[in-house]
Order: sequence, then structure tokens, then C-alpha cells
Amino acid sequence: MNDRPASLQNQESKWQKIMNMNGAAMFVAMLVVIVLFELILQITKGGGGIKFITPGNLLAILRQQVYNGIIAFGLTLVMITGNIDLSVGSMLTFLCCVCAKFMMQTDNGLIGIFGTIGMGALCGLINGVLVSYVKLNSFITTLGTSSIFTALALRLSSGTVLVIPDNCDPLFQAVGVSSFGPVHILIVWFVIVAVILGLLLSRTVFGQQLYTIGSNPVAARFSGIRAKRNTTVSYILTGICVGLAAVLMMANVKSSNPQASNGKEMEIILAVVLGGVAITGGKGSVWGTIIGVMFYGVLSAGFTQMNLSVYIQWVIMGVIMVGALSLDVLKERGITLWKKK
Repeated sequence: MNDRPASLQNQESKWQKIMNMNGAAMFVAMLVVIVLFELILQITKGGGGIKFITPGNLLAILRQQVYNGIIAFGLTLVMITGNIDLSVGSMLTFLCCVCAKFMMQTDNGLIGIFGTIGMGALCGLINGVLVSYVKLNSFITTLGTSSIFTALALRLSSGTVLVIPDNCDPLFQAVGVSSFGPVHILIVWFVIVAVILGLLLSRTVFGQQLYTIGSNPVAARFSGIRAKRNTTVSYILTGICVGLAAVLMMANVKSSNPQASNGKEMEIILAVVLGGVAITGGKGSVWGTIIGVMFYGVLSAGFTQMNLSVYIQWVIMGVIMVGALSLDVLKERGITLWKKK
């Protein structure tokens, strides 16, 4: 017999429901980390006013994570199917070089934008066909295509930095440097992609089929779901997101280093995993990935303001990623770290 008041039980059940929402626990953890960074900076910097918790600082963090975030939204679809794409970092480098070449040779904003996004879709199609129809392991396949994209970027750029002229097509410039008051256009693109892919995943038959493919491939096959086609489409959408990120990056910074995005796929995968997407597939959402992207941005900005070396940041991020993956695997196996009384 439970002697606790009914009101207390209802409050606990509501709290449990909130915490069971995808990304809710990570959102609470992010708030705790933000407050912790603020306290540490106030102590180490000797006061002097708020240094971390400001709307401008949070908007700046979000702006810095726009490129990773847009790619992470596409990768969320792939990982929900139980697959992975390790080529997104090298693909971003390659597509930045492609975009720079388009703009340097044609100076046409439409060609630069749609040509780069179309090339991204083609890269995603290649990955999707190899994984879905040729039935190659997604980890090994995308690791191999990552090397190919890196080689293509070096070949296209001849190993040098490609620079787009400052007086290029105004349409192309507007895509990456415009602003609506205090809100930069990069943040607007971030929101647009999040809403589109979020609704696609949560409100369409295609999105629900991706969850079925990731959670139970056998049931998906017997239910008549075209798993190969849907998985390939998820890779194509990821390629499109990488292409859009490349366009925004080039429109904003106007230069492409053929080795600038090496290792970026680990940052993106970490953000997706922190957002609650199961590495084994069948679980996650774009809304949770938003929290993961922001959490990674907060950690990165906090470490930078604390003047931690890059090597220590890598170690901490690696520990966080291993811990998040370990908890995810334990949860999938039904193992709990503590028991409720």
C-alpha cells in the first residue's frame, strides 16, 4: 500500500513524463552546465558582471553551431534507421570546394547554391545505394567514401585555399550574411531546416517508417515498408543538408580550406547522440538533436572561455561521447544503473 499523498504521486508522474520526453534530460543537464560555467567564470574572473549567461552570448553560440546543426538534422534521419554516416565532415570540405569553384568560374549565385546542394544530394545517393542496395556496412562504407571526398577536395583545390571574391553575386552573399535585427540569417536557416525535417520525421508516414526500419528491420520488411528506398532517401537528405551547410559557410566566410573540416563528423555525431538518438536506431528526434547541438555548443564555448587547451577539450568531449554511447547501449539492453524504491 502506498502511503504517499495522491498529489505527490501526481507530481512525480508528471515529472517522470517530462523527463521521459526525448531530449528533456539533456536540456536539464545543459541548464546545469550553463549555470556551472557562469559560477566558475565569476569565481575565476573575479566577478565583473555576467560573462556567460547573456542572450547575445547564447545567440552567438547558436550561430557558431549552425553548420554542424543543419548536418546533424540530416544525420538524425540516417541514425534512426540504424545506420551511420562518417563521411559528412569530408563531404562538407568537398562541397565547400565545389561551391567555391562554381562561384569563381561563373559568379552566378543560383548555380553556386543549387549546384552545390545538387552535388550534395549525389554524394548522399552514392552512400545510400552502397549501404541499402549493395548491402555494405554503413560504418565501413562511409569511412571509405570519406577518404574519397577528402581526395576529391584536395584534387579540386590543388591543396590550396580557394577564395571567393568579395564582390561576388549579391544573391549568394545575402544567403549567408543578411540579418533580421539581432537575428542572423544563419539562425533562420537553422530553424527552417529543423522545422522541415522535424515535421517530416514526426508527422509523415515516411518518418514513422524510418523508426520502424531502425527498431525492427524484420517487421519493416514484412509490413511492406521499402526499407532500401527509405534508407537511401535519408542519406540523400543528409547530403542535401551538407550541401546547404557548405553554401552557407562559403557565403559567410568566402574561403575554403581543403582540410578545414577534418574531424567535424565526430562533433556532429556527438551532438546527435547527446540529443537522444540511439546509435542502434529506432529512437530519437530532430527536436532532441537541437538540444544536443546547443549542448555541444555550450560546452565548446565554456571550455574556450575557461582557456582550456584544445587537447583537454578533445579528451573531455571524447569521455562525454563514450559515456553517452555506453548509457545508450545499457538502456537498450534493459540494464539500469540504479533501482527506484
